[in-house]
Amino acid sequence: MTLWSVASVLTLAFIFWLNAVMTASPYIVYLSGLKKQSERKNSLVALLLLLASLLYFFLKVGSFAAEGFAGMIDTTYMQFIWTGPVGLFIQLQVTVAVVWIFYSVVKVTSIQWMLYVAAVGLMGWSFLSIGHGSDAVWWSKLALLIHLLIAWVWFGSLNSLRKLATSVSPDKSKAIMERFGMHMSAAVPILLIAGVVMYRSATGQWIPELPLTSYDTVLLTKLVFVALILLVAARHKLKLVPQLNNESAAKRLKQSITVEMVLAVTIFILASALSSAFSPG
Repeated sequence: MTLWSVASVLTLAFIFWLNAVMTASPYIVYLSGLKKQSERKNSLVALLLLLASLLYFFLKVGSFAAEGFAGMIDTTYMQFIWTGPVGLFIQLQVTVAVVWIFYSVVKVTSIQWMLYVAAVGLMGWSFLSIGHGSDAVWWSKLALLIHLLIAWVWFGSLNSLRKLATSVSPDKSKAIMERFGMHMSAAVPILLIAGVVMYRSATGQWIPELPLTSYDTVLLTKLVFVALILLVAARHKLKLVPQLNNESAAKRLKQSITVEMVLAVTIFILASALSSAFSPG
């Protein structure tokens, strides 16, 4: 991978994370019973998404031009990228940022939900426009959307759960974590099945075969981190959350959720690499 590719993958992973935070936002409100994020925080997320999307565009232009930093502003290559799949992805993500700003300031609940559904729909559409999903069959596209939605809700909730571990009473925190664990116990198997379906569509195989391609190697690395994050989540559900009866236990849970966040970020980076830098062929 070139430096251009590495920078593009990291930027795409950041966009993944911002989309996850947005998707999980009302879920956390529902889960905790607390008020939605402040307009300032939502606006900051939208601004970061806008900047990250534009950065991703210029990185892709620079990578395609292969002329150093000057290639990032080559108008010929900019027009070429803008009218292609990456350009559509950027346009949709920028639109998501704009919609999210309106979502953050609107006070009417019904309009908020309409804007939220529109934003999540645009996010899903954007990721269907790039990588292997762009030319996949319909059932693979559906699997990708399900996979994304569950991953976004799960990983996008982690930072808020990390804060809630110690910012509310142990009893309330325990109730929140138990509900989250119950929801994810039902959703994660669906996420894994969707991932298998996506791999089948991309490669024509159910499991990797020898000799491994670079795509298979990155995928298996991702699966190692998926296994690790599942072990951490299981530890939360079976040990740390049942013991959540005092401040010391809350701090242990918060530290463990921090580890889960690091694993989630790593998974996002590997997923970004699979969708943009490696071919299953």
